Amino acid sequence: MDWYPSAVYYSQATNPQLASHVSRAQASGLPGATFEAPLTRTTDPAVNQTNRDLACGDAPSVTGKSCDEYPVASSKQGLSAGGTRRTFDGCGFPGIPAGQGPTGVSVCMITATENSSQGGLHSAMYRSERVLQDDPFRVIVIP
Repeated sequence: MDWYPSAVYYSQATNPQLASHVSRAQASGLPGATFEAPLTRTTDPAVNQTNRDLACGDAPSVTGKSCDEYPVASSKQGLSAGGTRRTFDGCGFPGIPAGQGPTGVSVCMITATENSSQGGLHSAMYRSERVLQDDPFRVIVIP
């Protein structure tokens, strides 16, 4: 039986800010979009929290927005694995440079509702596809 990494889909129509951030992050070299370079799930709450804290712990307070990190906190490719933060113009993180390459994370302030939606999308995919600890998965942006 063939096996391949499951995918979670971010819709540009439904979550435009999330989709834009992830598309730019993947285009900058961060993994997760392909079979050859998927993300790897971690179910360890301490790793998830460390990934969030390192990526977004000093995020600015902006009404209606929250910090999005890519790769997602529930992946082993978060900042707990090393690397540095990067961002893009318009993401609300002055002083953090742009960057390229397969390590580190991208951060961007997006609407809080889209960031919450992202968590729900991942939870649903992890459950329905039985993506467990150390399983690979992909993040695909669709129109």
